[in-house]
Amino acid sequence: MSKRIAVTGGAGALGSAVVRQLRGRADVIVVTRRPEAVPPGVEVRPADFDDIGPEAFAGAGAVLVVSTDQRDNERRAAQHAAAIAAAAEAGAGHLVYTSLAGCDGPPDMLNAAHRASEAALRASGVPWTSLRNNLYLEGLDGLLAAAAATGRYVSNAGGGGVAYVSRDRCARVAAEALLQPARGVVEVHGPRVLNAAAVAALLSERLGRTIEPVLLDDREYGEHLLSTGAPPALVAALVALGQAIRDGVYAGAPA
Repeated sequence: MSKRIAVTGGAGALGSAVVRQLRGRADVIVVTRRPEAVPPGVEVRPADFDDIGPEAFAGAGAVLVVSTDQRDNERRAAQHAAAIAAAAEAGAGHLVYTSLAGCDGPPDMLNAAHRASEAALRASGVPWTSLRNNLYLEGLDGLLAAAAATGRYVSNAGGGGVAYVSRDRCARVAAEALLQPARGVVEVHGPRVLNAAAVAALLSERLGRTIEPVLLDDREYGEHLLSTGAPPALVAALVALGQAIRDGVYAGAPA
C-alpha cells in the first residue's frame, strides 16, 4: 500500500464511502472538520476549507476534493479553490474533484461553483480528474413527503429523464480514479434513465400507494412551486433544472 491518498470530507456521506473503498488498497489520510466522526484505522488531519494549507495534504500522492455543502456559490467556489491550491502546493501528483453532470450549463444555483472549481482545477498545474456525478438517487428520498401528502409527483421535465446515480457508485468510481492516472472529465451516471413517470412509479413503490406523475409547462410549474411557499430564487432554479432535464443534460450514457 505505497500510495498515499488524501480524502477531504472523510466524515461525510460520500467521503466516508470513498475511504471504505480505499481500505486495504492505499494509505488513506482523512481531511475533515469532524475528526471525532472518523472510524479508527486511518490517519486523520483536522482542517477546514475556509482556512486550509498545504500541511493538510503533505505526503499525499493523490487528493480527492469532495465538494462542500456551502449554499453560497462564491464562498463554495472559494473553499474548493483553496483546497485545490493547498493540495497543489503540497506536491500532490493527481487532483480529483467531485463535480456535477451538466455543470457547464444552467441552472447556476447547482452549477456555478462547480464551473469555477473545475477552472481552478485546470489552472492548478497538476494532472486532474473531474468526476461529473449525476444527480444522486438518494435525493429522491426528499420527494417522499410531498408525494405522500399530495399523491402526486409534479415536474416540468416533459419526456426528459435523469440517470440518477447512487452515492455508493460515485464512491467506487472515485476510489478507482484516485488509484489510476488523471483522466480529465469523467461522467458518472446510473444504469438507467428515469423520466417523470418512472420517478412516480419509484415513489409509489416506496410509499406503498399510487403516486400520479403530473407534467406542467414552465409557467405552470413555477406557479405551482410558488404556491407551496418556495422562494422565487429557488423556483427559478428548479424550473431551470426541469428545462435541463427536458434537454437531456442528465441522461448521459452510463460510464
